[in-house]
Amino acid sequence: MTSLARRIASLAARGAAPIAVAVAVQSAGNLAFHSVVGRLLDPGAYGALGAVLSAMVMLGVPLGALQTAASALVAEHGLTRDTARRTLRAVALWSLPPALVVLLCAPVLRDYFHLASLAETVQLAPYLIAAAVVAAARGLLLGDRQVGTVAATYLFSTVVRLALGLALVVPFGVSGALAGTVVAELAALVVAVPRLRGPAGRSGATRLRLGAVAHAGIAVTGLFLFSTADLLLARHHLGDAASGSYVAAATVAKTVLALPAGIMAAVFPRLLAAWPTPGRTRALLTGGAAVTGPAVLGAAGVVALPSLVLAVLYGDGFADATGLVQTLAGVAALTSFVTVLTNAALARRSRLIAVPWAGAVLEIALIETWHGSGAQIAACSAAALAPTLLAMVLLEGRRWARAPRANVQVPPADAEISPTAANAA
Repeated sequence: MTSLARRIASLAARGAAPIAVAVAVQSAGNLAFHSVVGRLLDPGAYGALGAVLSAMVMLGVPLGALQTAASALVAEHGLTRDTARRTLRAVALWSLPPALVVLLCAPVLRDYFHLASLAETVQLAPYLIAAAVVAAARGLLLGDRQVGTVAATYLFSTVVRLALGLALVVPFGVSGALAGTVVAELAALVVAVPRLRGPAGRSGATRLRLGAVAHAGIAVTGLFLFSTADLLLARHHLGDAASGSYVAAATVAKTVLALPAGIMAAVFPRLLAAWPTPGRTRALLTGGAAVTGPAVLGAAGVVALPSLVLAVLYGDGFADATGLVQTLAGVAALTSFVTVLTNAALARRSRLIAVPWAGAVLEIALIETWHGSGAQIAACSAAALAPTLLAMVLLEGRRWARAPRANVQVPPADAEISPTAANAA
């Protein structure tokens, strides 16, 4: 076994495995959910569902940065009942104003995504609150090194979503499928909360640092917008059948990013600890291989057998989407490299975390100019990816290739990462 392979295996053994397995199961469940729903609904209704589901995830992404801040809080000060209670209460209160804005904008969202009723947009509000609280709870658990419990929240949420969402989609259509997604987030919270009962007598800080939340939020939101803007714009610009095909292809392709995202959670603290050390380049290459390897392999399988993948998941309803699947799978694989480099910039608190935002702006501008077909939108997504990835490689990659300053005190190259640094992410 090569040195790189040994280090990647070590990453899995020291915390990435439970999360990676849980995310893999969640991704499979997500594909199964879309597969069944795509067969039960007509292409137009399925396109509407895909757009709203993407909007749900996008709304939760900025608040998902709370997970990083909550984890750092517990890693530094320990988990207490008071910390857990105040953190979850604060997050719920912080998420209320955005949820109210979503409710007020429900008619606008309904018209923009060509939805059938307000019932399909108002569910974004409770989802926003639930997703924010669940993200904070997972962060608290990660800070307390309860990785297995965090993995369990993903697994239980997936089971509930499949069981309830598929049961409700038959009588209630798109609204039923969305309701199952909202309840699945609450189910994850049911698993997490009982494990947040730390020692009542331990003292510690009880407030999240909004600066840390904001900085992580910029990076996470920019990455998500960069990888998902094409799907939302496709629903707006394309007809019902064409948007349904694009959603089907994008769902398959973007699943390629799910497992690398889980592994990234274990890689990030290692980048954080390695930045001031002589082994920073090796850490970036090792972590990058662990994250991008599954993405590239998954995309290669999709590109090689697009018709088979679509047939297994959706039957004959989206047989014309093979070209889209291949293009979008390739884009997703290369986007994983942008993800690694953006997290590297976040680890050293660099302003380069804004580069994906620039890529998203370019992508939106291109799609607004050329959106006559799904193929054009996919090509615009690929065209925006090229300069974004190149900029991150040249700007961020060069920083990690340089030797650290001579006056920086560093630990031995093979030293263990401290629990605080390892759990802060």
